[in-house]
Amino acid sequence: MNKLYFDYCASAPLHPQVIHKLIDSSVNLYANASSTHEMGFEVNRIIEASRERIANVLHVKPSEVIFTSGATESNNMAILGVVRAYMKRTSQIPHLILSEVEHSSVYNCCKQLRDEGVEVTFLGVDRSGVVNPSALEKAIQDNTVLVSIMHVNNETGTIQPVHEIGRLLKTKPAIQFHVDGVQGFGKANLDLEDIDLYTLSGHKMGGPKGIGILIAKEGVELMPLMYGGNNEFGHRPGTTNVPGVVCLTEAVELSIAEQAEKTTYLTSLHHFIYSKLQSIPELIINTPEPPLSAPHIINFSYQNKGITSAIMISILAKKNIVVSSQSACSSKAKASRVLMAMTHNEEIASSSIRLSLHESVSFEDAKYLVNSITEMIDQIKSTNKFQLLLHQK
Repeated sequence: MNKLYFDYCASAPLHPQVIHKLIDSSVNLYANASSTHEMGFEVNRIIEASRERIANVLHVKPSEVIFTSGATESNNMAILGVVRAYMKRTSQIPHLILSEVEHSSVYNCCKQLRDEGVEVTFLGVDRSGVVNPSALEKAIQDNTVLVSIMHVNNETGTIQPVHEIGRLLKTKPAIQFHVDGVQGFGKANLDLEDIDLYTLSGHKMGGPKGIGILIAKEGVELMPLMYGGNNEFGHRPGTTNVPGVVCLTEAVELSIAEQAEKTTYLTSLHHFIYSKLQSIPELIINTPEPPLSAPHIINFSYQNKGITSAIMISILAKKNIVVSSQSACSSKAKASRVLMAMTHNEEIASSSIRLSLHESVSFEDAKYLVNSITEMIDQIKSTNKFQLLLHQK
C-alpha cells in the first residue's frame, strides 16, 4: 500500500490551485523586480498587487507586509530586529519574554541573545501547554521591549491566549507583541488588531517552500538582519522570490476562504482519532481537548518499558505510516523540550508521537492509523525492549 503521511505540520503539499500558479509564474515571471525596464516594472506591479491582496486578507496595511524566505527568517527578523533597534536607540540592555514551548526559531534566537547579554524570561506553561497571562504580566520589567508567544503549538496543537495577551500588552505601548502564526493560520481564529508582529510560512498552508511573511505594524522599529539592496521597505535585501510571492498570495487567500469547511472536517477527524487513542490505557494524550487545541494536531506518549519515539516511529513506518515525534527543526533531540516544559517527565517527553492532519486524510486512513497504533501497542507489550531495538534497525 502507499505510505500514509501524518506529518503535515512539518510540510504540507501544494494546494492544487497553487500548482498552476507556480508553473505559470516560474515560466513567465523571471525578470528581476528591481530592474528599471518594463519587464521589471511589470513583475514589481505583480509583487505589490500580491502584497495588497495579503494585506486585505489580514486586515493590515500593504506597507506592513514583508516577504521573507520563511518562518525562521521572519521570527529572527522580528526578535533580532526589535532588540537591535532598541539597543541602538538607547544603548541599554533590553528584556524579552517568551514561553518555554516556542518553536526553535524563536527559542534558540532568544537563547543566543541571552548569551550575548540580553535579559530573557522563559515562561513556564501548565500541563496543557498554556501560558498564564497573569504570569506574563508579572514578568514584565521596565526594560521589556518584546513578548513572543506562538498562536498554536507545533508539537501539541495547544492554542495560546494570544488575543488576551495582546489586549494586555496594548496597555503597555513600549512593548512589542510578536506571534508565530505558522500553525494557527487557517486553523484557529485570528485577529491582528492587538498583535504588532506576525509570522507566516508558505509551505505549511499549501504554498511552496522558501517563502514567508512577517507582518510588522507601523511604529515597530526593526533593524535588518542583512544588508544590501533596499528591498522590502529596507527590511530585507536580495532579489524577490516572485513565484513564491505569487503562490503564497494564492495560498493565503485559499486558507481563509476554505477555513470554515476544512475546520469542520478536521474537527471531526480529530475527534475520531483522539477518542480512539484516549481509550488505549497505555497512552498518555499530551494534546488538550478542543477548544484548547487546534483541529489538526494530536500528540501522545507511551510511558512504559523505556520505549522511545524512535522505536514507535520505526514500527509505524513498517506499517507504511509516516509520523514524527516533534518539530522537524528539533527532530534530532531525544526528548521534546515542549513536553518537558509541560510534564517535567523525561519518559513522556522522549516517547512522544505527533500526528498532524490534513483535509486530504480520509476516515479510512484514520481508521487504519488507529488500528496500526493499537497493533503497535500490543507488539510493544508482548516484546522486550532489546527485541524492539533490533526490530527498529
